[in-house]
Amino acid sequence: MKILARYLFKNLMRPMVYLTMAFTLLFIVGDLMDNASEFMEAGTSPLELGYYYALRLPSMVIMIVPLCLLLAVLYSLSALTRHSEITAMRASGISIYRIVRPYLLMGILCLVFTAVVNEYTGPKFAYRADQFVKNQTHSDEQVYYQQIAFKNPAAGNIWYIQKFDTRDYTMRDIELTQQRKDGSDLRKYTAEKARWMDGRWWFENGSVQEYDRQGNRKGIAEPFQALEMRDLSELPEDFMGEIKDPAYQSSAELWEYIQTHQFLSPETLTKYEVDFHHRLSMPFVCLIIVMIGIPVGAHTGRKGAFAGIMLALGMFFAFYATQFTMEYLAKQMYLAPWLGPWGALIAFSIIGGIMIHRMR
Repeated sequence: MKILARYLFKNLMRPMVYLTMAFTLLFIVGDLMDNASEFMEAGTSPLELGYYYALRLPSMVIMIVPLCLLLAVLYSLSALTRHSEITAMRASGISIYRIVRPYLLMGILCLVFTAVVNEYTGPKFAYRADQFVKNQTHSDEQVYYQQIAFKNPAAGNIWYIQKFDTRDYTMRDIELTQQRKDGSDLRKYTAEKARWMDGRWWFENGSVQEYDRQGNRKGIAEPFQALEMRDLSELPEDFMGEIKDPAYQSSAELWEYIQTHQFLSPETLTKYEVDFHHRLSMPFVCLIIVMIGIPVGAHTGRKGAFAGIMLALGMFFAFYATQFTMEYLAKQMYLAPWLGPWGALIAFSIIGGIMIHRMR
C-alpha cells in the first residue's frame, strides 16, 4: 500500500473504530433499558447478561457498521477538505479516483464482513438471544416447545407435532402420515415421543396403521416401543424453518424453505422471496454509504461538518425509506420480488456514482 493510500486509510480507520465502540455501547444501553425489568425480575446475573449481548451484537452489525462508516467517511473527508489537503493532492496531479479508492476499499471490506456475519452468525445468535429474553419471564415449556405442522410433498410426508424442543430436537405427540404419489394415504405413524439420534429419527411408544388405495385401514394398528425411521428424509433444520421467523433465518435457510414449499400460495412465497433478497442485499449498503458519503463529505468540508452530516443522514434515511416502500410493494406483488430489496440499492448506487464523477 502506497504512502497516500495508507494515510487516507488510517485517517478513516481512527473515527471508524471510535464510532463503532460508541454506537455499540449506545445499543447495549438502549437494549438494557428496554429489558431491565425482565432481567431484574428473573435475577439475571452479569455473566448471563454478557452472554445475552454477545448473542445480540452480531445481528446488529448490519445496522451499526453502515451508520458508523457513513459518519467516519464524513468526518475524515471533512477534515481533509477543511485543511486543504484534498486541494493539495489535486494540485499535485493526483486524480480524484485515486483519492477515493481507500474509502471504496473500506466499503468493500465492511461489505464482506457484514455479509459473513449476517449469513452465518447474525440470524442464529439473534434467535438464541430472543429465546434467552423469553426464558427470563416464561416457563421452559413456553419458550422451547411450539406446535408445528410440516408437509414434504417430495417425500409424501405430512407431520403434525404438538411439542418440539429446539434444544435437542425432541418431539412429543407426533402424527406422521405417508402418502402415495396419487395422494392416497399409505400408512400413519403415531408416537408419544421422537428423538434425533445418529442422523435419523427414532419414534417411541407408538403405533403404525396401514391403508389400502381406497383409504381403508388394513387390519389393526401395530404398536411399537421404539422404531428406527431410516427412510425419513426430514432433518431437524426443516422443522426449525417452520418455527423461526424469517428475521432469524439466513439466506440459505430462506432459499431452502422456498424450494421445499412450492405448494404454498404465490402470495406467501413472494413474501419469503422478498425476505431472501433483502438478506442478500443488506451488506451492499456499506458500499452505497461510502459512495454517498465521499462527495458529501468533500463538498461540505469548508462549510462545516454539521451541514454535511445532515445531508448525508437525510440521504441515508431516504435510502431505507425507499427500500422499505419498494419491499412493501414487492410483497404486495406490485413489483418483482428481487426488485424490492435491490431497487433502492441500484438507484442510490447510480446517484452516488454520478456525485463522485462530478467531484472532478
